[in-house]
Amino acid sequence: MPVPVPADLRPPAPSVDIEVRPLTGVIGAEIRGVDLRQPLSDSTVAALRGALLEHLVLFFRGQDITAAEQLAFSGRFGPPVLPMGGAPVATDPIDQYFNVLEDGPHSPPKADFWHTDVAFLPAPPDIAVLSMQDTPPVGGDTLWINLYAVYDSLSPTLQDVVSMLDLSLDLGEPFRLAVTAMQGEKEYRRIAAQVPVIRHPLVRIHPETRRRALYLCGEFMRGVDGMAPDESAVLLGLLRSKLSDPNLQVRWRWERFDIAMWDERCTNHRANSDHTPGHRLVRRCMAGSAVPVGPQGPGGRPA
Repeated sequence: MPVPVPADLRPPAPSVDIEVRPLTGVIGAEIRGVDLRQPLSDSTVAALRGALLEHLVLFFRGQDITAAEQLAFSGRFGPPVLPMGGAPVATDPIDQYFNVLEDGPHSPPKADFWHTDVAFLPAPPDIAVLSMQDTPPVGGDTLWINLYAVYDSLSPTLQDVVSMLDLSLDLGEPFRLAVTAMQGEKEYRRIAAQVPVIRHPLVRIHPETRRRALYLCGEFMRGVDGMAPDESAVLLGLLRSKLSDPNLQVRWRWERFDIAMWDERCTNHRANSDHTPGHRLVRRCMAGSAVPVGPQGPGGRPA
């Protein structure tokens, strides 16, 4: 069982007015007027939740926060989620909830593909919060895409088809490479033994907005359940091609100590690798979890 995160006993801060600056008409907003080093009032958290539901990914500049402060912030939006979906890999009650991802000359980038995080879990995380600890001299931007808009871009006929389908998901090759590089082959085998192939709906209904998103999950997608491999490859290839539309994306140019917060249920993201061999260091935690629900009902079932 996860070690409980100590409750934040500080009194709530008074309500503050936040400034929401949309970055595109489709996805992304920069938030100003919030200091994430301080506890937030309920009204501020409600305003941020509303902004997240509307813009899907939020950015905060100049937030030099500790891991404990980052976890306390993400915890206002749901219970903390262990990053690998298994037993803790750190003994510290705070550190166990973080992925620390580092690129450099001897550790090339591993997330330069469209994906949603740890989607192979029966109940994947709802929200991710990432702190940029060190930026490369050039490059290293991250992109997010609106999966509601991707679904909406399909013809009504194709929408009907994909709404009836499920995905089979497993750990995927990039996950194996990342875990092996960070924690070793033994840790990957431990996780793999605990994570069966899982079935999730290809179209996910967001539990709060009730909107439909095309729930593409990157390299975690083993295939479309019940389809022959060649049929699945053709369909997923067509759907993945929709992710190339720049009109549905937002691109963020990082500065040190930026914070990004995004909704895992209706977005994909990818971290560009054009900064290689420059150094980039990020710290990510996740909050909330739920079994994905599609038009045909909930997923989270063994495939």
